[in-house]
Amino acid sequence: MSISRLIGHCKGGAAIRRLRLAGTAAIALLTASAALATGAGPIAGNPLIAVSAGPFVFGRDDGPDNERPRRVVQGRPFAINRTEITNRQYEAFVAASGHRRAFYADHPLLGLPDRPVVGVSWGDAIAFCRHYGLALPSEQQYERAARGVEGDAFPWQEGPRDEARANVGADVCCSGDERDGYPMTAPAESFAAGASREGVLNLVGNVWEWTSDVYAPYVGVSTTAAGRHRVLRGGSWNSDARHLTTTYRLAYDPDFRFAANGGFRCVRSSP
Repeated sequence: MSISRLIGHCKGGAAIRRLRLAGTAAIALLTASAALATGAGPIAGNPLIAVSAGPFVFGRDDGPDNERPRRVVQGRPFAINRTEITNRQYEAFVAASGHRRAFYADHPLLGLPDRPVVGVSWGDAIAFCRHYGLALPSEQQYERAARGVEGDAFPWQEGPRDEARANVGADVCCSGDERDGYPMTAPAESFAAGASREGVLNLVGNVWEWTSDVYAPYVGVSTTAAGRHRVLRGGSWNSDARHLTTTYRLAYDPDFRFAANGGFRCVRSSP
């Protein structure tokens, strides 16, 4: 369902007027968007890609309960790393800050310089982003970057998850395969055919990505994970189709740093 049709489902003229006013406010944020225009950014080799302000579809009604409800939210402008943070970029951070290395830094495949860094906790990811004056994306920022404004299931909008678009796992969870040419992680610059509308790569597949948010259902009763875990998004090289959408939410222990399929990227938000 498009944004315009979702607005039509809102009850009463007042709700519609509020959404129209939100759209007007988004126009006022264009100046801020310009300040976040695509540029080199502070991380060598990983430019920040601008994502504009405005209303977009968040959540879905035809998936797991924790992805509901589907609604329109008002987004502020931000800029997001074009790729996941790589081992090369993380090692530069370690050298500059004295922070601990990633757990898989010396792995013969996972530790290759051009591959996404894995084996990092939520705190490690936060420390990296803060070192460069950035932050982890919120769930809403991740979804806007990955889905566009109309709520697409995949960054490439339509079509299947195939070896040209994403580094994904076997049909049955949870093991990798080599159909896409990579038994584990792929280079962060891979899969241009799966890029988002703005040109952001690997928002689905390759590695799960930490977000800034504490896990909790959008509505309804809480779970045992709510309040303790952080949210990972996007699926990875060993994920099956069920996990490989722009809306899937994985609750994860923020202190765990031994996952061979979990990484991150950073954002710069508007003032």
